[in-house]
Amino acid sequence: MSSSSNNTVMSLISLIGSNEQPCGYCHSDEDTSYTYGMWAQSLSCADYQTLIDRGWRRSGQYLYKPNLRKSCCPQYTIRLNTDEFKPTKSQRKVINKFNRFIEGSWKPLKEEEMEDKDDNKNNESKQHHELSKVNYDSKKSMIENIHLIEKDKELKDHSYDHKFETVLEPSSVTKEKFELYRKYQVHIHNDTYDEVSERGFKRFLVDTPLKVEPFPDGKSGKGYGSFHQKYILDGKLIAIAVLDILPKCVSSVYFIYDPDYNFLGLGKYSALREITLTQELHQSVSKELHWYYMGFYIHSCPKMNYKGGYHPSDLLDPETYQWYPMKECKKLLDKKKFAVFSAPEKDKDEEQQGKEEDDRMPGTFKPDEIKPRDVNNTRVLLQKKETCSVANLVAWYNSQGFRDLILEYIGAVGPDLAKRLVIDFSG
Repeated sequence: MSSSSNNTVMSLISLIGSNEQPCGYCHSDEDTSYTYGMWAQSLSCADYQTLIDRGWRRSGQYLYKPNLRKSCCPQYTIRLNTDEFKPTKSQRKVINKFNRFIEGSWKPLKEEEMEDKDDNKNNESKQHHELSKVNYDSKKSMIENIHLIEKDKELKDHSYDHKFETVLEPSSVTKEKFELYRKYQVHIHNDTYDEVSERGFKRFLVDTPLKVEPFPDGKSGKGYGSFHQKYILDGKLIAIAVLDILPKCVSSVYFIYDPDYNFLGLGKYSALREITLTQELHQSVSKELHWYYMGFYIHSCPKMNYKGGYHPSDLLDPETYQWYPMKECKKLLDKKKFAVFSAPEKDKDEEQQGKEEDDRMPGTFKPDEIKPRDVNNTRVLLQKKETCSVANLVAWYNSQGFRDLILEYIGAVGPDLAKRLVIDFSG
């Protein structure tokens, strides 16, 4: 029996196991999306960093790992090295348009107001692009360019038509945030007004297992944890980025915006602003924190494969959990739905792999690969913060179903992480 220090976050989870359901990406009618899931009551930021580096993601407090081999739309973890990121011409145009709108040198035409158009040369030429003082300056960093139009950064003797600021705060529920979420869901995702509840908003975009932890070595800042980055235009909330700040990365969870401002291309702009935030944290907090995680990349889904347009990006190998350059991965994914980047010569989709291989989730251990010491190191919660080895429970000896449950869990998270997480069976 052991107990955890009061000064550390106990990563406490409840097992859910394997799931199958209709796919939200290709909108399949049948259960074609396969995952392994668990519910997290609390989770240290370091443990969640380890999980996402093994292909996991969170939705609220629910943690899940997709089965890339079996699912109709394989979801690959993608990350961007912000140290080496250079915005493309089209990405600089996104910043230009936003900056010039704040400045007042660009306004949307009426037909644009409900649509984000990447290229509007006629409108650009009519609105005196050359007279703007906030155009992207390639001699300056992206950090300088993106902060140029914030309300406390106005150029001397050059006032802006609008006031804009971002505010980073721990995730929370407010009436203003919920109303923005409901408007977004109704107009962008075609939900009905009554379908969108404050409870659903809280569960999806506010609740988190991550506890705010201070930055190391007394560094100033908000710390690690889950945050809302609010976009405020002329005193009005127009967008929220839901972000996790972790020891090695900024992880994008979700983004919502007011559809009335669709003409600003806020989805594309938010990615660039989040890259900038990562660069700033790299400079001020940790040399390790220079990765920007955009969630999952789905090669067959246009709404998800745009993420490959941010360079240099890598995809996570589903078997070895090593990272491979996007350029190499795309070549393989052009040929087959599911690819193992570490072994491109192997076709994991071939029938001769056999049913046993097909049923195993990539990157997980089979039950016969898990050693007795891995079971002994797997802990369960007894009371308060006291824990014991799962091997000390009577159920481990009396129930094959219980043993299967534990072995599947160790196989999914890996023996090293199974030592750090604590299972709560009380729920």
